Amino acid sequence: MPVTRSRSFYRPAVKLNTRIASRPYLVVEIPPDQAGMVQRALDKLAQDAVGVSAQTILLDALRTATEQAYFWTPEWQARERAADQAVEEGRVRTFDTVDDMLDFLNAQ
Repeated sequence: MPVTRSRSFYRPAVKLNTRIASRPYLVVEIPPDQAGMVQRALDKLAQDAVGVSAQTILLDALRTATEQAYFWTPEWQARERAADQAVEEGRVRTFDTVDDMLDFLNAQ
């Protein structure tokens, strides 16, 4: 029986390119659906990273993209849209303190 993996399973493809022995470099495969997120992270880091190496910027961008990948899943984005709609429709409640919120929740 073949082994199958869920769509949420992702193993980054990282390879060492040694075609030019004096200048080896890492090649990192980024899932196409996350390329935009990685580019935005790179752009943001480049703005804030005067005097920082490109390698550091790229590693930070990849780390950020990996840590925040959940946010860009279709399921999470659907929840974000639902929350935005609830705010627009006034179906939200704010509290001055955590105790006020807990009192409200306990009364439900």
